[in-house]
Amino acid sequence: ILMEMRQKYEFNEGHITLAINISLSKKKKIDYSLDKILIVYCRSGNRSNQAAIKLKNMGYNVKDMGGIVSWTYEIEE
Repeated sequence: ILMEMRQKYEFNEGHITLAINISLSKKKKIDYSLDKILIVYCRSGNRSNQAAIKLKNMGYNVKDMGGIVSWTYEIEE
């Protein structure tokens, strides 16, 4: 599951296709099975790192992809 950790307005400016937007600043319950792999990213990697730590502490299998600024492929607007 590909999760974008930026604010909604940032997500709307451009995101990786199939990503879902979960803002790190919002208290939103993540309701996925613990056997799912969560891949997180943000703009530069800071918020995704914070999210990865929180999600790992909750028992999730998390991969931190870092920042979209390093993404060399197309983005969806």
